[in-house]
Amino acid sequence: MERSLRSAIVTCLLGLTLVLPTVADDRDDCLYCHRFPGLSRYDAQADRVHLYSINPSYYHDALGAHARLSCTDCHVGHEVQVIPHKDVTPVDCARTCHLTNLSGLERRFSHENVATLLEQSVHTHEILRDLEHSENPLIGADQSTCLLCHDEPVFRDPFELLQFRGGALAERTFDRCDVCHSAQLPTDVQYYFRHVAARLAPARSTLEIAQNCATCHSDARSMHASNLPNTVTSYLRSFHGKAALLGDEDTADCLSCHVRTGENVHRMLASDDPRSSVHPDNVADSCRSTECHPGAGINLATSASHLDLSVTRGTLEFALAVAFILLTVVSFGPSMVIVVLELWRVMTRGRHGDADHERLVDRVRAHPLGPRRLVRFTVSQRIEHWLLAGLFTLLVLTGFPLKFADQLWAAWTVSAFGGIRVVRLLHHWAGIALTVGVAWHLLRETVAAVRRAWGPGPDGKPVGLVQSIFALPMVITPSDARRALQLVKHLLGMRVPRPTFGRFTITEKFEYFGVIWGTVLLGLTGLMLWGEQFASHLFGGRAFTLATIIHTYEAFLALIHVGILHIYNAVFSPAVFPLSMATISGTTPKAKLAEENGLFVEEVATELGISSEPNHG
Repeated sequence: MERSLRSAIVTCLLGLTLVLPTVADDRDDCLYCHRFPGLSRYDAQADRVHLYSINPSYYHDALGAHARLSCTDCHVGHEVQVIPHKDVTPVDCARTCHLTNLSGLERRFSHENVATLLEQSVHTHEILRDLEHSENPLIGADQSTCLLCHDEPVFRDPFELLQFRGGALAERTFDRCDVCHSAQLPTDVQYYFRHVAARLAPARSTLEIAQNCATCHSDARSMHASNLPNTVTSYLRSFHGKAALLGDEDTADCLSCHVRTGENVHRMLASDDPRSSVHPDNVADSCRSTECHPGAGINLATSASHLDLSVTRGTLEFALAVAFILLTVVSFGPSMVIVVLELWRVMTRGRHGDADHERLVDRVRAHPLGPRRLVRFTVSQRIEHWLLAGLFTLLVLTGFPLKFADQLWAAWTVSAFGGIRVVRLLHHWAGIALTVGVAWHLLRETVAAVRRAWGPGPDGKPVGLVQSIFALPMVITPSDARRALQLVKHLLGMRVPRPTFGRFTITEKFEYFGVIWGTVLLGLTGLMLWGEQFASHLFGGRAFTLATIIHTYEAFLALIHVGILHIYNAVFSPAVFPLSMATISGTTPKAKLAEENGLFVEEVATELGISSEPNHG
């Protein structure tokens, strides 16, 4: 220790011969030594390194509120004015400071009022000093408890906060002010501009505030000692937390909820205090502040802003999440089994199309009207398909970064779109477009079914609504279900002939049903969450929590089905590789028509008066 101390003294003395003259704000000439990076001492007793280096630009450029202070305004003069320094008394941030402005006028300033507010809060000096932490001690015994939340206060860029454009504009502004304030009314305009402008916004960014709170509120030992949940982790999983991770400075941070509007942040109160902003009687007003949701109903406040499904077992929210996981397994599992069995059969036995149906396809295509009648997707359906594909892709690219906001790729994606505001705008309006498109499609199909129900059937009697609905090309019928079971038996190697389907296979109809189901759920919950200020007057706060769970898990379900099953069936399936042309030109390969859509070929042949050979499907 003595050797380290001698080395530090030699370094300081050497610096006295090399360093430039000190600036006026360093009245004690401390920077002669402390300006050197790496100035430190190893404490063998505590097994730690003490760093003493100070960035001189903080004082040279007046980058923070303490830049106007001399070191002895905080440290006891006679302890630090000798080298080596004596044992240093802990800094008291409530000590009175003597500030001298450019005109030589001295003003006294103290943080004593802040210390008083802190003692009235849930974060008293005693609680902070006795804090149990996994990395104890967070601060040394000779350090102020203020350092638990504060580091050296640096002004945030005021030009960024006030949206100044260009350094020249700022320089011209200061030049105009200095006409009077440089001599007649001496004032450091740049310093005070930074000071005032920086205080117009929080001293830290939204994410930095959460990180600061996490020092204790996400530490296992601190939470156990205080019997507190991991609120910061649950915050980062929430909508506001994920927005903060993606750089949104306007989203709610910890202080937005836990400190009343206009109240000093040091007077943060416990949730059971009637004066607290998060007390059950006050939390609705906190949510409905002018900065957050000014038009919302009081029900919004009862939503779970700190929802953590891992510790909410036995609740409706947990049951809903489990139900969606099971739904994903049940809906995705059988379809994936069919895909795997199809691939295995192709790899082991190759493709063996139905020869009778292949010959029938040739005869139908030879007919003048045959090729057009074998088109399974009309022009309008193809256009709808690619509009759907484009909107779905845009929704995935703008939605999933918000779900995985802590991943680096999510930040890259949001940045590529132009920021979180642009991503939200695109996601909202893409969702509106998709919902309106599907609603129009359903309305059109419903009208067609109703018209068909009123029309005469083959026997001259009305068809009926139920029969008319089952006649729609994409509706799954009992016959489809039976043929799907036969297909599984066939792929498993049982002695069952491979069944064939009509214009659309059971897989295509199932995917169609998934699109309708998913769009309805995602559309309704998305509109509810987007229009929370209006919806909160109609629904309870718990409905927003449930809507968030539904929106999240249904989005995962949709992505899994489209990203794996549909992409396989439309791109990588041996029957269509490298790409199915059915939604581009409307044509389907002969082998696929014969093997999978044999009933459709037979129907077209019958309508064209072409005799068909016996069908073995």
